[in-house]
Amino acid sequence: MQDTPTEIQQRILSFIHDYILREGRPPTNREIGQAVDIRSTGHVDHHLSALERKGFITRVRGKSRGIRLHEPVGYGVPIAGTIAAGQPIDHYPDSERETLDIGAHTTGKAFVLRVKGDSMINDHIADGDFVLIDPEATIHDGEIVVATHINATTEGGAATLKRLYRETGRIRLQPANSAHSPIYVNAAEWDREWRVQGKVIAVYRQC
Repeated sequence: MQDTPTEIQQRILSFIHDYILREGRPPTNREIGQAVDIRSTGHVDHHLSALERKGFITRVRGKSRGIRLHEPVGYGVPIAGTIAAGQPIDHYPDSERETLDIGAHTTGKAFVLRVKGDSMINDHIADGDFVLIDPEATIHDGEIVVATHINATTEGGAATLKRLYRETGRIRLQPANSAHSPIYVNAAEWDREWRVQGKVIAVYRQC
């Protein structure tokens, strides 16, 4: 059972929650102090340690933004990072998680990515939207997937959001915007260097 946070600790929790939703990452101790009118970062650290003991947060030592909120069961699923809706970008990280509240409509293995780019705009997936990914779903031709080039030169590979089509001797990753060209991958390279991380099962947009 969690201990009740003090009034100042509740203000800190509220600020952390709002900051993550707005900025996509946790705040620093200095930013927390400025928000709740605490001048000493050591005093902020004292309250964060208390919140960790009470079970409201987890802290990643050695990181200036190493705060992870604990949400109630069923509150949301992890936002794992950013996914390109254009050319592939750095593979999404799995650190400093925030959550997106989607209720109880997902399994524990589902995760959320924030979209960057407009290549899927004709499928009503816009820059800044959130896509809910099911890593265990069966993938059929024409469905929207997260495809990752695991041998890309960027650290951790490169991931992109596209409709997947299996064609003779190759895979086509099709955008939903005529301003973007499809990505073609021959079958041997696909089997060797690419992985499908999951299928898009929902799109969420903040208004």
